Amino acid sequence: MMIFVFAALVIMYVFSLQSQLKEVRANQSNYEDQIKSLSSIQNTEALKINQELLEHFFIYQTTAERYKNIKPLMTDQGYKATHPSGTELPDTEESVKSSMVGLKPFEYQLSKTEAEFFNEFKLTTEFNGVATTDTVIVKTSLIYVKDQGWKVDDVEFVGQLTGRE
Repeated sequence: MMIFVFAALVIMYVFSLQSQLKEVRANQSNYEDQIKSLSSIQNTEALKINQELLEHFFIYQTTAERYKNIKPLMTDQGYKATHPSGTELPDTEESVKSSMVGLKPFEYQLSKTEAEFFNEFKLTTEFNGVATTDTVIVKTSLIYVKDQGWKVDDVEFVGQLTGRE
């Protein structure tokens, strides 16, 4: 009789463990789906912030407007990287027209909280009625700041491609 009771307890224990194992596997699958979802959201947000920065930085009417619009998208270090070397922020209302078309961002994800983009686009700038168009390459580095989201931490003008259609 004792062997029968012991065998019944062992069988109940095994069924209990199998039930717990199924529950753990279901949770694991759910967590994996959530991680994939979170990763794609963060990547999309980084790309969106990258594009917003470029639009605000390269499509503007005045330089004062340009810097006012990019500040919320950037870290302090990133904001300083956009200043012309050794100068204060321009405070003039001087009219400069700039437009950007054909943005092609190429992303390199360094980690879950760091991303870099090489951005190629055509930039047309008009000053005093004279317009010039160049194909420009700009590198942006973004970091994920807790409670703030993706922020641009560095902007680097890589160069321009002249004579390219």
